[in-house]
Amino acid sequence: MPETQRSEKRKRIIVTGMLLLLVGLAGGGWWWYQSTKVVSTDDARISGTIVSVSSKIPGRIAEVLVKEGATVTTGQLLARIDGRDASVQKSQAEAALAAAKAGYDALVSGSRPQEIDQARAELEKAHAATAQSLASLQNAEKTYQRMNQLYADGVISASQMDNAEAAYLMAKEGWRAAGKAADSAMHNLALVVSGSREEDIRTAAALVKQGEANLAAAQLTVEYTDILSPVDGVVALKAVNTGEVVTAGQTLFSVVDSNDLWLNARIEETKIGKIKPGQKVNYTIDGYAGRRFTGQVYEVGIATNSTFALVPTENTSGNFTKVTQHIPIKITLPANSSGIIFRPGMQALIAIHLQ
Repeated sequence: MPETQRSEKRKRIIVTGMLLLLVGLAGGGWWWYQSTKVVSTDDARISGTIVSVSSKIPGRIAEVLVKEGATVTTGQLLARIDGRDASVQKSQAEAALAAAKAGYDALVSGSRPQEIDQARAELEKAHAATAQSLASLQNAEKTYQRMNQLYADGVISASQMDNAEAAYLMAKEGWRAAGKAADSAMHNLALVVSGSREEDIRTAAALVKQGEANLAAAQLTVEYTDILSPVDGVVALKAVNTGEVVTAGQTLFSVVDSNDLWLNARIEETKIGKIKPGQKVNYTIDGYAGRRFTGQVYEVGIATNSTFALVPTENTSGNFTKVTQHIPIKITLPANSSGIIFRPGMQALIAIHLQ
């Protein structure tokens, strides 16, 4: 083989070796960087606060205005409960309050002149009745005494004497009753002239307050017939249909709060010591292939996922197998992503930069 060819062959070998060395160094450098400066995982998905929307009152659903997947805003009407019963209760509460206020106003304003004149007339009438009953009593007493003397002289019979005594006793009872009626009329006139008693006014005021409270409760019941969205977000679940009867506290909708979404990742416990809030995170989301997003770690969990599992993971058989645990972290989502809708449950691949 000529010397020139051998020289060219050696050059190719050297160049190839150098290229392989460079590739190896680059690969080693990349591996070193990834193992010491980056923590990656595909165990990540979008999570968010899901708000349950329930009915505060029982009733029949009159109308459902949204479907699953609908975008809603805070205060938007989602459904309506038949409000006829609530409206009737409100009207009754308004009428009761009006009556209570009228009674209170009458007591506070005092008696009218007509009422005083009427009370005086009743008293005069009672006095006249008392005077008449007294005259009747005096006549009956004189008759009784005369008949008693005649009976003693044997002029009249025992039955006539009994009749005279009965008439006297009846007249006496009538005089007493007339006196009580006069006393009552006098007391009533004193009340009318002096005005309402303080305890009566307090009782009337309490009835007004009770009426106001009942009306406020009835008004709330009317307002509760409208089922409103408590947050801006997307309807993830519609669990009610028109015509169904619901109970107080029953969940009707589940709304994902669009202002409270995050990327949730589970990091192995052997790597969690490297993770700190504020670290930069690059990630891709499976639902948006080819798009790269940037966020940062803003919360590191204080316990492993298994700690909150419904089924405990403690081994009670006596045989122990150590399994690496995972600790959740939260990563921010981009504040402005035109054309991108982040949905809870979407999976992601993340890379956390440790520096």
